[in-house]
Amino acid sequence: MNPENKTLVFRTNHLHQYGEIRPARLRCTPGIPLEILDAAGAADIVLPAAMHVTLARVDTHVHFRESYIPRREEFESDLYRPADQSYEALVDTARAANAKYGFEQGSLAALKGGVWLIGAMGNTAWAPLGEERWRRIDEYYQQRALIATHVWPRMEPGVAPIAGQEEKDFGSTFGGSGISGGQRRQMYLDRRGGMVSYHNDRAREDESIHDFQRRIQPPDYLLHHLYYDGETVLAAQRETFTYAREAELKRLLTRHIPTGAALDMILSARLDSPVELPAEVGLDYLYFNRDMLAERATREINYRRPALPSKEDQTSLIALTKECARRRDPLTFIGSDHAPHPLAAKRLRPDGMPGSPGTRVLELSHQVHMHLLHQHGFTHHDLDWLTAIAPARYVAQYKSFPFPAGEMETGAMANLVIFDPDEPFSVKEDTLREELRDVEYHSAYRDEKLRGRVYYTVVNGLVFDVAGPVRPLNGAGSPIKKLELD
Repeated sequence: MNPENKTLVFRTNHLHQYGEIRPARLRCTPGIPLEILDAAGAADIVLPAAMHVTLARVDTHVHFRESYIPRREEFESDLYRPADQSYEALVDTARAANAKYGFEQGSLAALKGGVWLIGAMGNTAWAPLGEERWRRIDEYYQQRALIATHVWPRMEPGVAPIAGQEEKDFGSTFGGSGISGGQRRQMYLDRRGGMVSYHNDRAREDESIHDFQRRIQPPDYLLHHLYYDGETVLAAQRETFTYAREAELKRLLTRHIPTGAALDMILSARLDSPVELPAEVGLDYLYFNRDMLAERATREINYRRPALPSKEDQTSLIALTKECARRRDPLTFIGSDHAPHPLAAKRLRPDGMPGSPGTRVLELSHQVHMHLLHQHGFTHHDLDWLTAIAPARYVAQYKSFPFPAGEMETGAMANLVIFDPDEPFSVKEDTLREELRDVEYHSAYRDEKLRGRVYYTVVNGLVFDVAGPVRPLNGAGSPIKKLELD
């Protein structure tokens, strides 16, 4: 590791810029804006002819799981701590969770996937509730992560809204966090004119999942997908649209969209909605469909909620997502819902219920993007738009960056991914377990024939070699120690 910041110049035959691919050189210095030079001239690293350079990716939906542990005086003065929770119990819970996964493993996974910026979710022991706690947690993450992060504040009943921030409605998440429909509605009304994101998970109104299991007796690995199906997704979206309109929200982001019908509902609603309706398409849903699981040994790892799509639902989701990219729709982008549960948490429970949802996928973001390129006719610029440009500009509404983000031009922030789009890739769990420093690492993609490999990820000018164990080449430490909170 070189502790001194220095400049590295790359030469490439394939720079992605404004929809064109051309030769160029790029100058990268930690903390300094990107400089794009003519192709002729000296370079520190001359990239092989097959390698491409484009904007590093942004993932708006990542679960780092690591919890900030407050000082005792912070805990005791906090407005939102449960009355029956002791400081010692909180510390024990947070330390146990932090030992399993945190910003170190998450940062390494992001860099492996060519990702420079993530939106971190607030399901942690000391959650980002209220402005003071949220600011503390956001700063804690940014000071330690090897990438840029933005923590989404958590919205709960009785918690005051945070002006200018998009708050995550955890009452919409599977199980509802014990929040009733009336409480959810009131949370939205309390945020009149504000900004909210939500999950489109919803239980059936007329039948519990246990009753559904007894009546249908589906294969174990399909229980969640059939119970929380496409119709429950649409019902959840309709209900939440109603809350948002009644509260006259400025913006309502729908997360991890799983089907074409769900995305189409949002796109159609935009035509006459006074509420801005961004759409985050679920990354896994663009690769896995329900019909694939029966023949996959990894199907237990693929428990997702809601509504892992049928092949038909997936085909329409892919087509609509591509159409949004071609229109350069600024409100539609891709997010992974990277969820680092241990493998044991994926197993069937004693009552026959499926285990934890979500998959480790952040480190394989690039390979899934290349699947869309090779198998579904996406162009490189379609993917640049959906995964680097549109989401970077979206997050920049909530957090300031030192230079313009989501732009490939001299003077912009130097966030780059350097990759071979065609190289065959297979998941080696033992290798990734070591390289990601994640003893629990396992992958739903281990048996898939993937293509594409990331060689370098650049974050604010700091170049990381990510082909093997992640290592910085021209500096040390966090490339962005602290970002201004707006």
